Amino acid sequence: MGGAVKVYGVGASPFVATVLLCLEETGADYELVPLDMAAREQRTEPHLSRNPFGKIPVLEDGELTLFESRAISRYVLREYGGTSATDLPRESSLEESAMVDVWTEVEAHQYQPAIEHIVQQCVILPFIGGARDQAVVDENVGKLEKVLDVYEARLSTHAYLAGDFFSLADLLHFGITYYLVAGIEYATLLESRANVSAWWGRIMARPSVKKVAPLIHLWLKPSSSA
Repeated sequence: MGGAVKVYGVGASPFVATVLLCLEETGADYELVPLDMAAREQRTEPHLSRNPFGKIPVLEDGELTLFESRAISRYVLREYGGTSATDLPRESSLEESAMVDVWTEVEAHQYQPAIEHIVQQCVILPFIGGARDQAVVDENVGKLEKVLDVYEARLSTHAYLAGDFFSLADLLHFGITYYLVAGIEYATLLESRANVSAWWGRIMARPSVKKVAPLIHLWLKPSSSA
């Protein structure tokens, strides 16, 4: 749409990281506009005019303003992912795009709820001075193990979740999973499953991930030792 895309938020957010990965994958020009989360800047104007729910990320592209990371990601990939190499939704193939849709739904409704509770309890709460509820952690570790067992079977026959191609379905896993793997003791949930571990290694090897991961890591190290 002309000019650099603006992304409001902080790079340490797994949801902001998702959007940044999409921008990096497509090579789009963008600017990360930081918000003071400690001062709850996201809950005040002018940010509330960008997102009435007071959340991050928000993307501005010319006159267009979007919120919700999955919606933003799809927009970025459609608007700026003009080649087959950056067609991460796989919209050039109805069958492949359908498989991407399946696994993005799995990520949203099976994977994300379980892993988010673990990260919240083990990383976020200690960072803000709280204590984890181990019962909540244990319950969601059990749920995540069941999901990862499904992933392990799927990835025994495919390099990536939707098929033998990297897609939006894989990319959406990065932010929150990076917290699990780099910040707390539950990295073994992935490492103990050979196919899942290999899949994660392929994701981590991508140039876009190598560029975005340090934004999380700078915040993660102090928080994990708090």
